[in-house]
Amino acid sequence: MLKRRPILRDVVSEIDGEVRAGAPASDILAALDRAREPVRRNLRRHIGDAAATALTLKLFNLLVAKYHFAARDTRLISRPLGLLVDPSNGCNLACPGCVQSTRAKSLRLFDWKNGLLPSDRFAALLERYGPYAMQVMFCNYGEPLTNPRTPELIAMAKGYYAQTALSTNLSVGRCAAEAYVQCGLDFMYLAIDGASQAVYGRYRKNGDIGLVYRNVEKLVDAKRRLASRTPVLRWQYLAFEHNAHEIPRALEMARSLGVDQFAVEIPFDVSWDDPEVRVARDVEPSQTQFISGTEEILAENWNRPAPQASREILEREYARGWTGRRTGAGENPGASAHTCRWLYKSMTLDANGRILPCCGAPKPGVDVVFGDLGDSDEFNSPRYLQARRFFRDPAAYGAERESGGPSVYCANCEWNQDHTEFGPAEVAQYLRTAGRGAVDAATIETCSSW
Repeated sequence: MLKRRPILRDVVSEIDGEVRAGAPASDILAALDRAREPVRRNLRRHIGDAAATALTLKLFNLLVAKYHFAARDTRLISRPLGLLVDPSNGCNLACPGCVQSTRAKSLRLFDWKNGLLPSDRFAALLERYGPYAMQVMFCNYGEPLTNPRTPELIAMAKGYYAQTALSTNLSVGRCAAEAYVQCGLDFMYLAIDGASQAVYGRYRKNGDIGLVYRNVEKLVDAKRRLASRTPVLRWQYLAFEHNAHEIPRALEMARSLGVDQFAVEIPFDVSWDDPEVRVARDVEPSQTQFISGTEEILAENWNRPAPQASREILEREYARGWTGRRTGAGENPGASAHTCRWLYKSMTLDANGRILPCCGAPKPGVDVVFGDLGDSDEFNSPRYLQARRFFRDPAAYGAERESGGPSVYCANCEWNQDHTEFGPAEVAQYLRTAGRGAVDAATIETCSSW
């Protein structure tokens, strides 16, 4: 392998060929170790030392993850490509269909306790997974702006060269606009599903559309005063029967307020919670760009100076190499036709330190908690291993259950297991914006097409 001078394109192409051919894990990991320093040297000429170390780690980790996914391995050497993190488990609204809804809380449908994510807990997550993660999404079921430390958490993630995003209802009394501009946040999704209070409040229960508009103005003004093009502000409008008629009005409001994008999305069905809130089946998803060059903006924001602490952790993980992490790789090549991509690509942390495999919410009697932060190798916890084994060999899992073995949440999952929070489109976007063109188009296609 890698007989030519190993530049990034050659390394990725040849190792991907070995992955698809089912080569032994030991061969692939040894090849990565031989190639990592030449690749880092090549990248360093474009993007500097710490950024080159981070990008080499993330790219090679992705190749190992792709190998594990193809082999349907249960125990992984690779780390999550994306992290889904709740800075706050609490929310000031009560939207139907959410763990925070009035009905969900009154019936105790979910095991979801309030809490705020402290910076030391998040630092512990980043120390293990930050060097490998390409994206950190700061939201799941909580309102991230209710944690005053959220800008600090975002800045910490940016120190590992991760793309950062959050979704907010923005109906909060305390909106630290300048802090969200200065921390390096890449994307801010604004969940605003109406243009008037009467329509908006049907779904965003307890929300105040006037307060939302004032906070949008604060964010736009802070970006202007600080001469920053980030965060990219994306108004996200969930289309229901009761608010579809206000989409044109909301579009014009978005334009006048100065947000960067306006998107109409089709929501999940929430009529089980509130029968009067029904999805608008005749509305097509759409996106309007008020600015051009979004990826150029993200590229400008990617290579921010990393603090010394994260630089040291990046260098430590780089120095470990790959061949010493061989345990469990290649244990069952070609085992099954289907598995869940969440189990190989992503990890979720709630504000109280619980590890979840996806965006699913824990319910009484349905345990989707796969461990706690601080456990030994959370990404290979007993629950993670059991879930991957379920997909790898459903018959063997069934036999275990018949003999009294524990059940796993994933066995009854009804969600789309091929779509993750950080999938092919997000990988491709990250690599297009990392290092201002340091990653070529062929490499991006190879790394994102799985």
